[in-house]
Amino acid sequence: MVLDFYRPYVSGLSVTVERLAAGLSDRGHAVAVLAHQHDPKLPREEQVGAVRVLRAPVLARIGKAQISPSLLTLAARELGRTDVLHLHAPLVPAVPLASIAAARGVPLVANYHCDLRLPRGAVNRVLETIARASQNFALDRASVIINSTEDYARATPALATRLSKFVGIVPPVPDLPAGAVSAEQLASRWKISGRPIVLFVGRFAEEKGLPHLIAALPAIRSRFPEAVLLLAGESEAIPGETVGQRLAPLLADRKSGVIATGFVADEEMASLFRLADVLALPSTNSTESFGMIQVEAMLCGLPVVASDLPGVREPVRRSGMGEIARAGSPEDLARQIIRVLEAPQRYRKPHETVREIFSVESTFSAYESAYRRALEARQ
Repeated sequence: MVLDFYRPYVSGLSVTVERLAAGLSDRGHAVAVLAHQHDPKLPREEQVGAVRVLRAPVLARIGKAQISPSLLTLAARELGRTDVLHLHAPLVPAVPLASIAAARGVPLVANYHCDLRLPRGAVNRVLETIARASQNFALDRASVIINSTEDYARATPALATRLSKFVGIVPPVPDLPAGAVSAEQLASRWKISGRPIVLFVGRFAEEKGLPHLIAALPAIRSRFPEAVLLLAGESEAIPGETVGQRLAPLLADRKSGVIATGFVADEEMASLFRLADVLALPSTNSTESFGMIQVEAMLCGLPVVASDLPGVREPVRRSGMGEIARAGSPEDLARQIIRVLEAPQRYRKPHETVREIFSVESTFSAYESAYRRALEARQ
């Protein structure tokens, strides 16, 4: 498997690949993950459980794009003992990787995780154009193309024109660890006294829709005067983003009802979900294609209000554990959140029901089938 950024870099893409690699290796497959050495302090090669992790040193950077000729050298070496090359896009060196695989007769599987939309600027527009051309090159040469849902694929031009090769596979979402901290301890830590609690988990970025959620809060508080908006995630400014800076005055005002937690450790996430009354996922564009955080919340019994975007609306559609709000509309977002808060029990489902809908083992089996399909296509 090849991707640009891997653990300890945290993103939906890196987490998905980490879970997939570990799950497939547990099933007896030999899995190697190749990525850029985005932090020079990281080891060039290490064994993480049964998974070999290889990192190529970065020669140059252009924005978030990393240039690493040695990544291609490593890929060429590894392909000599590889049955399937699995690319995870957006991926900068997709063209040379797909070309090397074709020359070696190694079948290609491509995960199209989401659209690439970089911040404004002439350099980023050029990078985006190159990245799209690179991605399309790899998709044309892939035997199998994967995204989380057919809903997203049909709405995405790069996938909609290649549906004959497409397979929808929900990402693996395991149960969260119980953790040693209770929901009550978290409430005490963050000095939360109001109810109900509307939870947001994610980066402070425009495409995550956080400004729309902030704008929805007055309407929510008109119905629930003591409502709290709890923002979980790194509160430092993100490169190219100003959302964190714009929220600073609001976060400093304890009467605003908005509380930022900062980073929340994995072992505390289950308690965080049990503390909240509803999770809001107000994303605004196709850089969000599913939203695994929804499934994590649902597994802990927490209802969700998600944007009416291809792929993003699927967890709510499949589970019935929430409502879908018009993307980019604070008014509709507030309406749907209030609807859930007024009758939360109507949206809660047993853990076993949610787990059956989003089965991790079914996900691994579907990936194995995709690999077999790619191998058969080569013959």
